Amino acid sequence: MTINEMIDRYKIQLAADGDKIQIPAAIGKKISKSNMADIIAFKSEIMAELITRKNTQAAKFKAIRAKWAEQRSAQDAIDAPLLADMEAKANELRAQIPSDHVEVIAIKTGDMDGDPIMQYTANGEVVSWSDITVIGWASAIRPGALAPFASVQICSISKDRLEQIKSARVAAETTKAAAKKAETDRIANIFAVAKETGKKQEIKHYMAECNDPREECSIDIVTIYAMPDGTEKTERMHTW
Repeated sequence: MTINEMIDRYKIQLAADGDKIQIPAAIGKKISKSNMADIIAFKSEIMAELITRKNTQAAKFKAIRAKWAEQRSAQDAIDAPLLADMEAKANELRAQIPSDHVEVIAIKTGDMDGDPIMQYTANGEVVSWSDITVIGWASAIRPGALAPFASVQICSISKDRLEQIKSARVAAETTKAAAKKAETDRIANIFAVAKETGKKQEIKHYMAECNDPREECSIDIVTIYAMPDGTEKTERMHTW
């Protein structure tokens, strides 16, 4: 049996450290003692062949990557003037934005049935499609192509509307923060009462699907208590 036949038949590989050879356990169990002795006897030759194969494969991948890089470079050279023209068109469209508007950044986040899904932001604020004015599209299309390989949507939003959106966001965040603080204070007070009285105090209760298949009920009443030791305890009561 040749070295290559041994390697292929027994799936011999280089170990991760590259200093040893290894055979899959399932195959190793089936190798006869005489064949295993041959593998051991020709270990150096097997390792040399495996290293040669590894280097050959690495060189092949390197050549492929170099070819891809060359192709990418050639394509970039073709695309560069097309992208420059697209940007020039985009700037022409930007010049049409009204003075009482600001530009909206439009980013494509996906597709739905062939139509682009866009996300719109202006000065860091997320705005909706209904709030913007579309000025136009600038695109870069390769010769012979039916669709652009790059495009930019130029749109704007009035400064007044953007300020309204910002104010609404700030107000919502303020309300949310106040509600969160109020809830935190409420729970802290409940724990204080539990500690003072030495008795558990209800924090909240809600309805949930029964979690015990042995019980003939569908809904549980779940109650969360503040315990005198500062911990929370959850109790479930089945309903029948």
